[in-house]
Amino acid sequence: MRQIMKGLVEKEKDMPQSIASTLGIKPPVVFASYRIADFPRAGLRSHPWMITKTQAVLLNAYDLIGNSRTRLAAAELKKRKCSLAEYIEFTGPVMLDSGAFNFLLHQEISIKPSDVLDMAVQTKANICVVLDHPFPPTSSAQEIAIRLKRTNDNTRTMVKRLERLPKVPKNFELMPVLHGHDEKTLKKALRGIKSTIGGDPTIVGIGSLAPLAQNGNKRTVVDIIGIVRSLLPEAHIHCFSMGSPLLMLLAFYCGADSVDSQTWIMSAAFKQVQLPGFYMTRLSEREAQNNPKYAKLRKRFADHLLGLCQREKFAVKNWDTGHLWPIDNRREALKYLDFLMDRDGVNNIHRRACHNLYSMNFEAERVRWVKTHGQSVFEDFVQSRLHSTLYKQVFEHAKNKHG
Repeated sequence: MRQIMKGLVEKEKDMPQSIASTLGIKPPVVFASYRIADFPRAGLRSHPWMITKTQAVLLNAYDLIGNSRTRLAAAELKKRKCSLAEYIEFTGPVMLDSGAFNFLLHQEISIKPSDVLDMAVQTKANICVVLDHPFPPTSSAQEIAIRLKRTNDNTRTMVKRLERLPKVPKNFELMPVLHGHDEKTLKKALRGIKSTIGGDPTIVGIGSLAPLAQNGNKRTVVDIIGIVRSLLPEAHIHCFSMGSPLLMLLAFYCGADSVDSQTWIMSAAFKQVQLPGFYMTRLSEREAQNNPKYAKLRKRFADHLLGLCQREKFAVKNWDTGHLWPIDNRREALKYLDFLMDRDGVNNIHRRACHNLYSMNFEAERVRWVKTHGQSVFEDFVQSRLHSTLYKQVFEHAKNKHG
């Protein structure tokens, strides 16, 4: 197998120790999932990467190939002869997902695996995700078999095409995707990957998790991550769409190295803001009028924000200017919450989105720090974040099974 495939198979002793080191990231890490042209189309006033301490970004190939609203960006990329990172004003690693989640409920896929790979290479993505075909939790055994075969066929197509390409960006990685809601299916999917690439993958994504989590099967989600970690103890494991501030903690605890999330901007569009260790909170004048508990909830949010700033050096900003916003009392915390709300007809989605993305990146940074102090410290930290949330019982399950 040619040298360009080195990222797919086990590395030799003289090669980098991990995928993360070749990409210049420190796991665990959050890939900020971003739909190209959301700045300025979705209300962002600038690309938020630097002021939110974003380590990595995920875009999807479907937006560049099959989405009529955004694929003009592909022509602009070609015209400017720039990379994806340059186009979105980012200096870190970029993952190009295939966008296969668009076909979760479809029997067929309308884009080609070769087009996804070519787009990744041409735009100098650091990681290209294989065009997989995820399946809902309610899928029949026959439908699962069909989609697993399609994913494996696409993997083989992309591997062979990559071998034939005359020029590939430095440190380019092709990420195969594992699917399965039980150990038997996961092992079958892994056998297909190993047969295609000639060994254990050093980087792999876990697909079909988001539909499980959304349908209340969070225990199954953590079980799947734990199983994959046991099957691939040395691999970099990425979990797709597991990026809520609380859910990603479970993913990291069970062995994931990275997650991606669009929650930071999607929730901001619905006037929601998040904090480490606190549930999603909606800040709006309508909520204040209709929810009799709103004032109390707002104060609880402000107090939690104050505590994070005082105890953990959580540091919010004026997201319009990038200047630090010192929070040293409840009054200042409440003033900051007013800053995040829509006022006088002005949509402040940009402020909320930046706040949310910073919160997620801060939490990943905290996990990196506590993990250096040992498993027990890490476990205590996760428990402290989840003990008063809906994820408490799921964490207890994960601790008993995978701790």
